[in-house]
Amino acid sequence: MRELYELCGAEPELVFSPYCWRVRLALLHKGLSFVSRPLRFTDKAQLAFSGQPLVPVLRDGEAVVSDSLAIFRYLDQRYPAKPLLGDALSSARLGLIDQLIQHSLPAGLFKALVLRIHAVIDPADHAYFRQSREQKLGLPLEEFADPVAGQASLQQALPPLNRLLATQAYLDGSAPAAADYLVAGFFFWAWSLGEQPWDSDSPVGAWFQRLLGQYEAQLGPVKRAA
Repeated sequence: MRELYELCGAEPELVFSPYCWRVRLALLHKGLSFVSRPLRFTDKAQLAFSGQPLVPVLRDGEAVVSDSLAIFRYLDQRYPAKPLLGDALSSARLGLIDQLIQHSLPAGLFKALVLRIHAVIDPADHAYFRQSREQKLGLPLEEFADPVAGQASLQQALPPLNRLLATQAYLDGSAPAAADYLVAGFFFWAWSLGEQPWDSDSPVGAWFQRLLGQYEAQLGPVKRAA
């Protein structure tokens, strides 16, 4: 039995971590069923078996793998059909893509979404979330949050994606694979929190709708925050 430990809000069905969404999409790509093990921010003790405190964690029988990219590589090694990464060179390039997008997509989205996250998590998580994030940010959540600035930052990050997706259906070509799921995790993050800070009629918007449609056709509607 495959178990995916992932971050949830006050409602266990509301899973919203971008890195957990990457793994959900990868498992769907492979045609592998899994049982969701939703955890709240203050449930970290339940991850002790993985030797570290972060989600996503995939437990596949005796195998325990954390970190979304490591899980991608594990899935290709354990289940070689329908490869996510392809060869070793593709795997190395994916690591570069991951580093590049960490400096563009998450920053703008977090500015736009941070108060949404605080609103949907369990009240028992509020103090932890506020203290941990404000310590990193160096200012209160309310001062950091800025949907307008977040939207502007995101718009600066989208043109390369729009240019590529205007010429092909997916980032990986004619069919989706690891690069698509790596990036799409951030879009599913916003979507699950009830936001869509990108244009529906853009190439990125059409690409996201294709991925969302494929996901929902097999696993049902994505739970979204009100």
